[in-house]
Amino acid sequence: MLTTALKINPLLPTMAGALLLLSACDSSTGGGAAGDVDDSPAAIALLAPFTGFYDLQDDWNGQLGDEAFLIIETPGSDVISPASFYDFDDISNCVPITPSRGEVTKEPIKDLIFMDGIFQFNEAELTLSGNTLTIEFNDDADLDNDGSTFDRVSVTATKVGFSQVSDLGDSC
Repeated sequence: MLTTALKINPLLPTMAGALLLLSACDSSTGGGAAGDVDDSPAAIALLAPFTGFYDLQDDWNGQLGDEAFLIIETPGSDVISPASFYDFDDISNCVPITPSRGEVTKEPIKDLIFMDGIFQFNEAELTLSGNTLTIEFNDDADLDNDGSTFDRVSVTATKVGFSQVSDLGDSC
């Protein structure tokens, strides 16, 4: 008679338990990834005060009388606030139909607010004091007309009581 001995690895029960524990932490199963904290409500609360229409100072780009508006929308459940930048056409006296679009988000670790995607304000950090928004950004387009595209500059904008783009003026 032939007898076969089956040898079981003594670590097998431990490995199976570890695998079960890890699968419980998998975010695809609803358990969340290990160490994850859902800070969406806190991030949305931090972004919410930035929502609104902002009128940039008249010489925001170094040209006297040039007017522009920044609109920051209410943050969504994805913790992103869409942003639209309208450079008012002061020659035709109208608002361009197509704005520059970007997004405002909370920095993942610190309570910093960033705006990305709008060319005029590359790698912008936003701060808000009352109704005054400060936009600090890399001056890649030399908006301050100092001949340098390697400096960081800031512009301010005041929150205004508009509620829709048509409040800014006629479209062109």
